[in-house]
Amino acid sequence: MSDSFTHDFNGAEAQQNAFELIPSGTLVRVRLTIRPGGVGPEGWVTQSRTSDAQYLNTEAVILEGPHARRRVYTRIGLRGKGAQGSDDPYGNRGRALIRGILESARGVASKDTSDRARAARTIRGYGDLNGMEFLARIGVEKDKADPRDEGRNVVAAAIGPEHADYARLMGGAPVAAQPTPPGPVTQGTGGAAPPWAAAQPPQPPAAAGNAPFWAR
Repeated sequence: MSDSFTHDFNGAEAQQNAFELIPSGTLVRVRLTIRPGGVGPEGWVTQSRTSDAQYLNTEAVILEGPHARRRVYTRIGLRGKGAQGSDDPYGNRGRALIRGILESARGVASKDTSDRARAARTIRGYGDLNGMEFLARIGVEKDKADPRDEGRNVVAAAIGPEHADYARLMGGAPVAAQPTPPGPVTQGTGGAAPPWAAAQPPQPPAAAGNAPFWAR
């Protein structure tokens, strides 16, 4: 019996595309996944190893276009080093990005102050962000301490329906992610995400009587 086998890598991404930075300012539709860090009531938050800062460790997969299937890794700040509240720029930037993600995913204008818009900017837990699709503006982040650093791509901002290209790039009305059930992170898994942390596929628009709480 022969032990030979084959693996077909024709569908793999070419190396030059895999390592080239996506130009800063590029708009792409992405799906967000949070890598659980084991901190907080639901275990979604990651604790910095060098300070008391906390963040969401996220991966955004580009869904369409020339950069489709590329992954962009971004830390969304929740709490900075020692500072809190209005004196915490790291956490404030993270909260602003989360607001932008919710507005983009749920089709809410940033200036909309209606009850529906306010509900759309509300989540029951960080797990609600897991699996959300939104329009992202890609940026390039460099290590300021290393002049040789060529940088890496990050999600610089989430783009809402006010943008002229929003409807075209989002492909129509936004769809909410199916909320991920909360639960503690299982210890001793070597960093692997527990089953409940997997991103849920987008669901079709709900019927009027079953609309999500933020759309009622």
